[in-house]
Amino acid sequence: MRRLNYKIKEGDSITYSKITTASDAFVSNTATINYLLSTTSIISMVIDLSCKLIDDKLPQNYITVGIKMDISHLNPTLIGDEISLTATVKKIENHKIFLEFVVVDNNDVVSTGSCVRVIVNKDKLFENAYNRIHKNSGG
Repeated sequence: MRRLNYKIKEGDSITYSKITTASDAFVSNTATINYLLSTTSIISMVIDLSCKLIDDKLPQNYITVGIKMDISHLNPTLIGDEISLTATVKKIENHKIFLEFVVVDNNDVVSTGSCVRVIVNKDKLFENAYNRIHKNSGG
């Protein structure tokens, strides 16, 4: 892949705060956890925030896709509590962006982790996906 001209730097950071809502809970057959912030909701927020931090700094028609995530959900947070999520670029290697994140509520750290996103050409990404379908379907 050729060298891209992008404006991402190590140390770049973004913070997002919100009051958690019912859509941030994991709905399950166990009614007792329906009122807690879910790990899947944290993952979704990390992905969204990481894209906001990085993707606008890329050349046109380039995006990032996640290839790895490591998360520790350390403390429960009730729905209705305010949380704050911060994502920070820790390292850049070629087209890989290594990020760390932390989620806090009014009491303590809720979650920490890291993720890796890779810069890709959007057209090539879809072309590869379509080629895999045709290759596997025999046509």
